[in-house]
Amino acid sequence: MDMREAVKKAIHYGAIQGILQYYICPEECEAHCCKHGQIHIFEEEYRIFSLIDPQKAKRIQSEMPASPLYRIETPCSFLKPHNRCGVYYERPIVCGLYPFKVNTSGNSIGLQPCPVGFLIIREFALWMISNISKAGISDEEKTRVIAQWENTIESYAEELSGFHMKNTLKEIQIPFDELEMFAMYMASKDLPRINSGVDLG
Repeated sequence: MDMREAVKKAIHYGAIQGILQYYICPEECEAHCCKHGQIHIFEEEYRIFSLIDPQKAKRIQSEMPASPLYRIETPCSFLKPHNRCGVYYERPIVCGLYPFKVNTSGNSIGLQPCPVGFLIIREFALWMISNISKAGISDEEKTRVIAQWENTIESYAEELSGFHMKNTLKEIQIPFDELEMFAMYMASKDLPRINSGVDLG
């Protein structure tokens, strides 16, 4: 198993793709993450981009010896004029994850409230509220936990309102076991797969 496949397994990349296939970045987002985010890639990904377009790959900088990663200078040189990815089917893991973000916990994944991220956060919170409503706990505890999730939605809605102006965003942390169950829940809804088999490049 190569490095990229090992990383995908560790961060539950399949479950994340299972969720993201139901969402697509809105036009008004204007590829904010591709223009202003930090895009770190593996050496294998750097080699692929160097073969695709050697000239554009010159804007990819090595971070060694401090880190084994490479950094794509933003705005990403592979971004097309109409704000779509020019290497969509070869996009790095970090881009395929977004708005999910890896953390150092080893047992959860972060999720940022960009326009798409907020929609996922809201759906996740409503799913949690539905589960809590059916749980075998006291009504008082149900009311307390549901109120917490409702406050979570409001909090991230406020974070979204300043999305284009902030350098950093507050992230919700989702345990991997809940991530997997949420992906199965989304699949059970039989929604149209907006982001599956569509050329977004």
